[in-house]
Amino acid sequence: MPRATMLAAEEQAVISALNDAGESHKKIAEKLKRSRHVVTSYLSDPQAYGKKKSCGRPRKVNCQDERRICRAASNSTATLRQIRADVELPIFRSTVWRTIRRSGHIHHAVLTKTPWITEEHKRAKLNFAQENMETDWSKVNDLSDFLEAIS
Repeated sequence: MPRATMLAAEEQAVISALNDAGESHKKIAEKLKRSRHVVTSYLSDPQAYGKKKSCGRPRKVNCQDERRICRAASNSTATLRQIRADVELPIFRSTVWRTIRRSGHIHHAVLTKTPWITEEHKRAKLNFAQENMETDWSKVNDLSDFLEAIS
């Protein structure tokens, strides 16, 4: 189950007042529509509530860096190394990869293969178009009909 929001200062004051008035932890929790556990943990040490240090290794990439990485990766053919160089962060390629995967918005897609169009191809296309400007294309059904029509 996800963690609930922290107690606001007003809620903390209400809990302390109700506890001083002799209310049980269960009744206080019902009145505030909060869990009994949060009321008990607050009343056990009000000064230390909400000051516990977070555990675990700190993240190498913060939220702003994640957005920069995703922006660099979005709609581009850049490699992980190029993205890492663009955002100028001291992180591994695998960290960039995990960040992109974690975002859920960017999906890998293979580019469709297309032949190179050389200058020779361009000239041939232009020659073909100029030679066949007068051709009535409505009479052409497929390539074999076309080859018969121009020969």
